[in-house]
Amino acid sequence: MDRKRITEIDALRGIAAVIVVIYHYTFHYNERFGHVKPDYNTTLFDFGHYGVQLFFIISGFVIFMSVSRGKSAGDFMIKRTFRLYPAYIVAVALTFLVLGKSEIDINRTFIEAIINFTMFQEFFGVRNIDGVYWSLRVEMTFYLMMAVVLYIGAKSHVVLVSITMLISGLLVQVMNGWVGGEFWRTIERFSTANYVQLFVIGIMFYCIWQHGPKIKYMTLLIVSIIYDFLFEGISNGMFTILFVAIFGLVLAEKMKWLNNKILLFLGSISYPLYLVHQNIGYAMIKEMEKFGMTHELWILIPLGLSIALSVLIVKYIEVPVQNFLYKKYKAYRSTNSRTVVTAQLGQTK
Repeated sequence: MDRKRITEIDALRGIAAVIVVIYHYTFHYNERFGHVKPDYNTTLFDFGHYGVQLFFIISGFVIFMSVSRGKSAGDFMIKRTFRLYPAYIVAVALTFLVLGKSEIDINRTFIEAIINFTMFQEFFGVRNIDGVYWSLRVEMTFYLMMAVVLYIGAKSHVVLVSITMLISGLLVQVMNGWVGGEFWRTIERFSTANYVQLFVIGIMFYCIWQHGPKIKYMTLLIVSIIYDFLFEGISNGMFTILFVAIFGLVLAEKMKWLNNKILLFLGSISYPLYLVHQNIGYAMIKEMEKFGMTHELWILIPLGLSIALSVLIVKYIEVPVQNFLYKKYKAYRSTNSRTVVTAQLGQTK
């Protein structure tokens, strides 16, 4: 059974994005630069970084949906490229320009900015223009894994694929902890070993959504949670359980209240919001605090600006560029398929 997209998941993505933004503007900013106000309340959102876990679970669900419907590895990666790069390139450019004019202690070179446009800067040992880009490296690794799944024709063997992902992550974690050294630290960093359990949870929820709560899917859900507790700690594991519970309620249609205009709007801009908020927001907070705008409520200004920038990016960059690229790609595939059919017909004569 092939079902339509669950809109509540988009709302969850929007909620996760806002939680991460507020975490960065309060707790994380205070850790890196220190708020001027001595009693600045940073503890309320110090859990906000766990919102990225929810992003990865959602990604596992949504990406495997694409994989299950995908035709080829190349087609999958091309569509992922169309989805990710338009907003990302604009975000890199904007963030670099703002950092160049800001007094915030985050310096990046022009060469670093150029390399950041590839989204593979960490693989080249180049610093991110914005700190949040680390998660894109994790996502890209996951996409490459899913492309391999498509390439070898293993998308129908979802349980075997998920077990392989977990065992591979387990081996990397164990070797890094047991043997250690720069080699295994690098392997752990550039694999999905720390996050593979979250992607598997998302994949299992997709399978449950499509085929029901079969024992094999529920077992892998539990194994993934245990993996999280073992390697990422109790706090991480507890939030993973929370997100699993929320996701389960969504699939059971018990969280229809998420399906409202505000949350769906935040979900629709969550990707550019995630990309542009951090260092641009830090630069704004630095300037505001110079002029005495030190109360916690003032973070609504950089939050509002980040949302406004995200809306503009979606409206004038993301949607039109993606539509253009998809149209060109569809035309190319149509022309190419006609050429192949014509060649085949010619061979049969």
